[in-house]
Amino acid sequence: MVSRYNPSSKQIRHYSVNACLMPLVALHGLAVTTVEGIGSTKTKLHPVQERLAKAYGSQCGFCSPGFVMSMYTLLRNYPEPSMTQIETAFQGNLCRCTGYRSILAGFRTFSKEWLCEKGENCCQNQNAADTKKKICTKTFDASEFALYDRTQDPIFPNELQIETSYHTKSIKFTGATVQWCRPTSLEQVCQLKQEYPEALFTVGATLIGKGIRTGKIQGVVVSLSHVPELLDISSDDDNIKVGAAITLAQLYEYIETIAEIKYGKTKAGLETVLDMLHQVGGHQLRNVVSIGSSIASGGGRSDVLTLLLAMGATTEIMKTTDKKIVCKEISQLMNDDGTCLLEQQEMITSVNIPYMSQGEHLYWHKHASRADLNLASINCGMRLKLQANSHIIEDLVLCYGGMAKRSIIAAIVKKEATGKAWGKDLVAVVCRLLESDIDVTINKDGSDDYKKALVSSLFLKFYLKINAIVLSQTDPSPDMSSVRSHPLSKASEIFEDVPPEQAAEDRVGRPMVHKAALQQTTGEAVFCDDLPMYKDEIHIALVLSHRVHANIVKIDASKAESLAGVLSFISFKDIPNQQSNIAEHVFADKEVKYEGHVIGAIIAKTEARARAAANNVLVEYDDLPSIVTLEDAIKKENFMAGHPVVLKHGDIDKAFQESDVTIEGEIAMNGQEHFYMETQVCRVVPTGEEQELEIVSSTQFLSEVQTGVSNLLNVPKNRLTVKIKRLGGGFGGKEESPIYVAAIASIAALKYNKPVRLVLDRRTDMRVTHKRQETWTRYKVGCSKSGKILAKEVSVYTNAGYTPGFFGFVPAASLFCLASEQGYKIDNFKLSAYTCLTNTNPRAPMRGFMTPPLALLMQAIMNDIALKLNIPDTQVHEINMYKSGDHTFYNRELMDAGSLKVCWETCLNNSDYYNRRTQVDNYNRSSRWTKKGLCAIPIYRHVGIGFFRHMGQGAALVNIYQDGSVWISHGGVEMGQGLHTKLIQVASKALQVPCERIHILETNTNCIPNALPTAASHGSDLFGMAVKDACEKLVVRLKPYKQKNLDKPWEKWVIDAYLDSTNLSAAGFYDRGPQHYQNFNNPYDGGKGPQYFVCGATVAEVEVDCLTGANRVLRIDATLDLGRSLNPAIDIGQIDGAFVMAFGLFVSEKLEYDENGFLVSKDTSSYHIPGSRDIPTQFNIQLFNTDSKEAVLYGSKGVGEPPIHMGIAAFMAIKDAIRASRKENGVDGNFQLNSPASSEQIFHLC
Repeated sequence: MVSRYNPSSKQIRHYSVNACLMPLVALHGLAVTTVEGIGSTKTKLHPVQERLAKAYGSQCGFCSPGFVMSMYTLLRNYPEPSMTQIETAFQGNLCRCTGYRSILAGFRTFSKEWLCEKGENCCQNQNAADTKKKICTKTFDASEFALYDRTQDPIFPNELQIETSYHTKSIKFTGATVQWCRPTSLEQVCQLKQEYPEALFTVGATLIGKGIRTGKIQGVVVSLSHVPELLDISSDDDNIKVGAAITLAQLYEYIETIAEIKYGKTKAGLETVLDMLHQVGGHQLRNVVSIGSSIASGGGRSDVLTLLLAMGATTEIMKTTDKKIVCKEISQLMNDDGTCLLEQQEMITSVNIPYMSQGEHLYWHKHASRADLNLASINCGMRLKLQANSHIIEDLVLCYGGMAKRSIIAAIVKKEATGKAWGKDLVAVVCRLLESDIDVTINKDGSDDYKKALVSSLFLKFYLKINAIVLSQTDPSPDMSSVRSHPLSKASEIFEDVPPEQAAEDRVGRPMVHKAALQQTTGEAVFCDDLPMYKDEIHIALVLSHRVHANIVKIDASKAESLAGVLSFISFKDIPNQQSNIAEHVFADKEVKYEGHVIGAIIAKTEARARAAANNVLVEYDDLPSIVTLEDAIKKENFMAGHPVVLKHGDIDKAFQESDVTIEGEIAMNGQEHFYMETQVCRVVPTGEEQELEIVSSTQFLSEVQTGVSNLLNVPKNRLTVKIKRLGGGFGGKEESPIYVAAIASIAALKYNKPVRLVLDRRTDMRVTHKRQETWTRYKVGCSKSGKILAKEVSVYTNAGYTPGFFGFVPAASLFCLASEQGYKIDNFKLSAYTCLTNTNPRAPMRGFMTPPLALLMQAIMNDIALKLNIPDTQVHEINMYKSGDHTFYNRELMDAGSLKVCWETCLNNSDYYNRRTQVDNYNRSSRWTKKGLCAIPIYRHVGIGFFRHMGQGAALVNIYQDGSVWISHGGVEMGQGLHTKLIQVASKALQVPCERIHILETNTNCIPNALPTAASHGSDLFGMAVKDACEKLVVRLKPYKQKNLDKPWEKWVIDAYLDSTNLSAAGFYDRGPQHYQNFNNPYDGGKGPQYFVCGATVAEVEVDCLTGANRVLRIDATLDLGRSLNPAIDIGQIDGAFVMAFGLFVSEKLEYDENGFLVSKDTSSYHIPGSRDIPTQFNIQLFNTDSKEAVLYGSKGVGEPPIHMGIAAFMAIKDAIRASRKENGVDGNFQLNSPASSEQIFHLC
């Protein structure tokens, strides 16, 4: 949070900013407050920190300080904020773990509008006698939170108020490549401009901050943030005059203040201006981006420009040579290349925003891939002026952004429409004229055809809205979409409480706050890159390929190595064991196989110097033919050796002959970026003799990092210690990539015998690392008239990227999953899997791994059958669904299959599915341009890995110290899933010791060797059972001392045992057993496969805007059987996060390569994970417990991956809405919708 004192108004303004964009010199004379400055676990927590932690809003914790400071800043300005203000405050914050619901739930308790979201169904209104089992409907008790008292917040430094020089004295900072000047008068600005004609002007530094830090921007920069003449804002009867340095947030606040009091929002058009400002970037950006810079550097996708151009806003331009001021329309400043037509000695001093007069109507719309923090795919500003007391057009201005390098005004439409009557006949005329009037020259975020079509669609939306006003229609809802409106989200959770006889100190089964949540919300939690810097620590930056597929002809690092502070360049030749089968994944040898393939690395004394030098390594290439799409790989049969893998069962030919109906189709699923908040990080420290290394790696698979480094460096594993305290998210993306990051850092550490740090920036991380696999599937099914599937034939094609990697075993494993999971019993099938190789990023596990495309396929098939037979899709699900006592094709009895039906029926009932089905159908009959969709799907997914004998083991070490405190080490990694917390609960129950007495420090290969990855949702099972085993051994050892002193405390038993030379350290081990090993080559050998299956169901309701393809999830109802959950609150949080990630996978996220194979979506501006206002408007979760016969650890089941399938319900609901639109348009029959269900795809299908 930045705080600034205004000596004129005597007021202090608090505002949040993006630290990564803010140069330090821009903060001179301002107060900066970070998360560490508002509270601490060592002193006193701030209520914001406490509530986020105790509402379970912090999982991995990497994003938590950002959310804390956004909320804290809001409270400093509005001590009793509205719910809307709270949601708006997080427009610039992203989270990949939580799904946002728990974050919002905790922070909403600061609002005076806050009420329990269950309303009259609040748990406080429940009658305990009404149910046999006690049901809980909240994960935290807000009454236990500390009250917020604004008088206890840190005061603004007096010095910054008293010392006037901070505000009146110009300053100048001179660095090695940049000179920063901050004048305090317009006169000084003019002098600086004459002295430095090439100087860059800035206010918030959002466009140049990163460039200054990376060295791309050099020379003189003039900050206008303290020039009083540019910071004035006023209004009269005609317009608002805004100083060029006024920020968008300040403009919003000013308009909000005067709009209703003085002019009336609608009449003056100010409501539209507020709507536009609310959607520009995120809150943190609007706090520093000025109105002047929005015009001067807006370009073709500016939200601000399109509306100001439509309004006819003007600017005042001053020549710095003679200080003369001229007034120009903004349209006069727009160059065709997107630059601003200002002469070198000219500058914008103010902007005049006119009010709309009587008969004038204003409209603005932004279409983007997510609600906030996103550039527009296309936007528009439109203004209609009618002649007095008539419907004759006096002026019609249509302005579009996102089509070209500059915003475009439809000149032909303006000319032809003037004098014509406003009405239906005009729509066709304008749409026809727009085809030639607006041309597409940039195709970011949408194809040319899509954008061209949106031009007319957006005019139609404008027409429909204005019609409601002009023709006095009071209810425009049948014609207008509310998809882009964002009502406040609501949520509820239901879970079963522990039995009344369970001891109060037994925490298993109860909500318990993440053990490190408070450290995470206070900024005290230590991540890998937070480790203190060693005095002689050196840094690494990677050199990446800029070709998709090519031979490396020559590498010239001489220029880079000649730079001051650079130690050397390393490459493939520096790998000690070049014969290793993973060596080419560390550094390309003679051939690069994808854009982003690592060629080498620069080692330097500082991170900045290493990155700058890496850009100076010259590489000559000889291009080779490439395969860049899955479609090309299939056509050219570029498959992994030995493919396809085929799995058959039953008599498929006979089954097809006996089928009443045969259906064929195909469906595709795009890849996905893991987008963990913490990028790949590693620090390696030589610790002593004989090549000993301490490797701190941001990995979820420590033993594999140890194995990889050992293999590549020819160093025994017992010389390598790999450890980590926590990850800032993983999701599978930190299983394989960390091996190569650690290997590069280890090579440098041994070469120089110094500590080495390698931190990938976001762009490099996305270019280099693995992605979720892309799939294309062709299917043929035969079924009876009732919908029972008799035969299934499927071919699955998977894009593995440039190397098979994990996909050596995945095809066979995926066929097992397709044959035995997804909740349906099918007796006859032939399944074929092809792993395809392309010149793109390698692919690796990501949450759900192989099952999301298979579950998507099965839901597409179920939908096809229901449509073909004209029966409800719920009927198709139910007739094919596993039932209690059913067996898989490999003859495993599904002991918990009965839970699937229970979850299904419970979810349908809780969601009121059948009544809502009628309501949705009625809505679609009455609504022309928006449609709703509803879908219910079952969930049935395995937990654990049954395809390798060794993948079912876990180990732990439990130590009891003389004071009675307990220390645990286990093989699992804490990456936000609450693993440490759950295992502390397990140990507490087993030892009968309070959780507060138990501590887990880190995960370490010295303590626990050969640990499996924390993946496949079985971390708590494997390592929890190992902890339980160790604890039970200790309980046996302590039993004699307890029996002698039953009335004495735990500490007495421990010290007595110690004095009696009893071993108070125990190793625990768990092995799932050979019976779960599933043989690929002989599926009928009796192996049971996975430990168990998780059952559930989801109902999704969505709304689709047929005019743009935009969509919104209105409601999600989910029921999952997780057995006796170890920690219901943490598990519910996992479900929240899984759904939002799945929504990204199946609906909104787009992993995109261009036609040449270059990754397009390689940073935060081009790849968009869902934000806090993209979550369901209503999200209801119920944890169900049917007392599993197969669950392992105290009757609990894993949670991480099964709920990823919930997102398919939203996808299929969108398909349901599209079908309603097509039906209204006279288009019947089936159609193909691929994942993700992008707006463009929805639009074209509607």
